[in-house]
Amino acid sequence: MAEENLQNSGRQEGFLYLLKKLWVNFLVYNSYAFTVSMISINFIIVSNIMWPGEEFHSSELGLIVGTGMYGIAISGIFFGFLVDRFSRIYLMSFSQIIFGIGVFLNGLVPEGLGLTSFNFFLICNLIRSFSSGGFYPIIISYVNDSTEEKEKSQFFGMLQALFQLFQISGMIISAILFQNAFWRQFFWFTGIIFIVFGIFIFFKGKEPKRASTQDELKHILSDEDIKYDYKLNKETIKSTIFAPTNIIAFAEGIFTTVLLMVPDFLLVAYIQSPPHNLSSFATSIYMVIFGLPGGLLGSLALAKLSDKLAKKNIKYRIYFIVFSIVTLFGLYIVIFYMPLPNLTIEEGTNLAIIFSLPAIWVIGIFAFIARAVVGIWNINQPPILQAINLPEAQGTVSSANQFLEYIGSGTGPIIAGFLLIYFNQNYQITVTLTMGIGIFGGVIWLLATKWINKDIERISNILKERGTELSKRNSNRN
Repeated sequence: MAEENLQNSGRQEGFLYLLKKLWVNFLVYNSYAFTVSMISINFIIVSNIMWPGEEFHSSELGLIVGTGMYGIAISGIFFGFLVDRFSRIYLMSFSQIIFGIGVFLNGLVPEGLGLTSFNFFLICNLIRSFSSGGFYPIIISYVNDSTEEKEKSQFFGMLQALFQLFQISGMIISAILFQNAFWRQFFWFTGIIFIVFGIFIFFKGKEPKRASTQDELKHILSDEDIKYDYKLNKETIKSTIFAPTNIIAFAEGIFTTVLLMVPDFLLVAYIQSPPHNLSSFATSIYMVIFGLPGGLLGSLALAKLSDKLAKKNIKYRIYFIVFSIVTLFGLYIVIFYMPLPNLTIEEGTNLAIIFSLPAIWVIGIFAFIARAVVGIWNINQPPILQAINLPEAQGTVSSANQFLEYIGSGTGPIIAGFLLIYFNQNYQITVTLTMGIGIFGGVIWLLATKWINKDIERISNILKERGTELSKRNSNRN
């Protein structure tokens, strides 16, 4: 019993320790999480804000989501270049403030003007996308220089668990406010809070020393006077960034993110449109009951299993990713082909009626498993990319990978929106065609098992050589 209490205490201390050390990363990422679903959970309401009384404008909403993803993809390349050269804290503060401004301005959009309202929504979403595109490359670089190898997976598990929590919290709050015509207030208040967060990060955030946690360099870099000042050059770009595992991760991103993005875009519109008519509030409550526990399970419990097996061989992380992709494909195909009950608008807001239906509980169980499986993918990919790249390439590689992933994320909703129109609102055909693209991601990842250990060894050898060089420099200086 005493041993168990000690272990639980250690886990709590580890959680609090990482939360205290890496709080800036949690702050910016969860700001994004809180707003990431505010449009998608309210698709029907947002469509009515722009075109009151008309049918759901799937192609236009698809363009808002899709171009937003493209914005994140492009800005990530810009921030990725800066991250490997300048202060992560300053970049984090700047991007957070711009993100807050983009949220705040969305509350000033004119209502009921059709394309005019649509263009305002589109521009505000692009401002948010530009700023949030820098979050992930900054976080990857910051965390790579702030945590030991054994802490990285724990951090990403915590990050994804909190992301799920804040995403669903944002869903509920935005659904309540949007449904009661307080959507402007939602944008204004959250925008101001995010701007304040950015200012706080600027004054209180601490910049980590580059490469100071690498096993091969931590001893020599413990000397405050020695700095890791290596930059990418033609030789290291060719030998590391264009290594086989990186190339596979880049290619896989386009396919997999189509599979990950399309269900969220289509599923909300599917269950909220006639004849099913679930309200946005009911949908958000549904996600709390089924999605949140599944997300926490995937981000924390299954992350621990991933870490345990990855210690034996990093290939197990790849197997987890493939399992996640294939399982998601199968689950969402089943969900969309299951018959849903037809409800009136009044019934779609009545939680007692909704949760008395057996079909809702069956789909909820599938949704629980799907959210848990997504967590496996999110946790196992970042440690792989960090392990096969140099410290000075973390921002560049993560932004390049993000670029391709968000191209896929943006393309999925755009294609799905137009296919939905082409097939006369047939969600089953649309989801089958679009998600069929994503299954190739799992097949491509399996190829990485052939090269990943060699790619990791290559990075380790380079860092050992640099450790020797830095030691010689220090000796000559003294």
